[in-house]
Amino acid sequence: MADTQITILGMSGSGKTCYLMGLYYKMGSGLRGYTITTDEDTDVELRDRYAKLCDVTLEKEKRFPAGTDNISKYVFDLQYGYNTVMSFDWVDYPGGLLDRKNSGNLEEYEDVKKAINNSSSLFICVDGSLLVGDDIDEKIDNVRDKCSNVINTFFTDYSKTNKSLPPTAIIVTKYDVCKDDTDQEELCEIIEEAFSPFFVKNDIEKIITIIPVSIGLNIMEDNCSGKMKPLNIHLPIFMGIWFALSKKIQEYVKTMQEQEKKKDDNISNLRDLKAREENKFWFFKSQSEVQRLAKKIQDAEKAGKEQTQKMNYLINLMADNSEKLVKELEKIPYVFVNGERSSFAELIQK
Repeated sequence: MADTQITILGMSGSGKTCYLMGLYYKMGSGLRGYTITTDEDTDVELRDRYAKLCDVTLEKEKRFPAGTDNISKYVFDLQYGYNTVMSFDWVDYPGGLLDRKNSGNLEEYEDVKKAINNSSSLFICVDGSLLVGDDIDEKIDNVRDKCSNVINTFFTDYSKTNKSLPPTAIIVTKYDVCKDDTDQEELCEIIEEAFSPFFVKNDIEKIITIIPVSIGLNIMEDNCSGKMKPLNIHLPIFMGIWFALSKKIQEYVKTMQEQEKKKDDNISNLRDLKAREENKFWFFKSQSEVQRLAKKIQDAEKAGKEQTQKMNYLINLMADNSEKLVKELEKIPYVFVNGERSSFAELIQK
């Protein structure tokens, strides 16, 4: 079972599958010491699929994967120097399924809600081809009509129940298609307006990032000659893992504190028993019982020390991995905390 779950949502054609192929292509060979690995069968499948993306001789229909109506689930390990930082489930809900929830398929709707509730982070894919042109109002309408009108509704029940949302990355795919028409400041304005509930200042805790990504410059042109050259493709995953690590560190610290208290209470009780035995009159005192209790105290102290050392080692290891990820996460251009513009540096300080 994976350590955490990341769910990616987006409408049909928004580039979710190509994003995954680009991610595995980029991270499979390694990026600043990091790699992503999976089981052998999945590895063969993904390598075959991204090999087609890399083949500039193929026609467009054969090179790029068609949208799927099936739920895709993968298990990956993020590694640093071939040591696993964290394993994660990747769940991809097809855009067609998201549309069908509006026609009354409550079972599918509940599946998506369950995935959101079980995810440490969520990714929302926005198709960059919706942002071509000069009319910003039209771009906002495009994103609303083709994405946020459906996506936004999935977060309502969660926020009502939890008074918070999982950290969410809004991934603008195919950014190479729209970068000449929509700079990053305008991109931010469009996303803020189209997904406005995410950026409202209220009592619901929200951490949102906007990350433009691309699998290659002009790769989607009709002649299909563009080469694979991923941009920012790793940042959403690093973000998801960082938040999962941060949560796990907090859980470990809490567990260690509870274990320390339990150990201290146990040793205190044993010392009280030993003191009462020692204070008995000589004809009631049992030297063997005193020795037995002394041994139990010694064993409890030793076990507690070993347990604390083990927990501290794990916490320090996760903290070290977290610090390494932060160096990359500071490259994310737009971070919002409870509706206010921020940065990962500020987020860490908080």
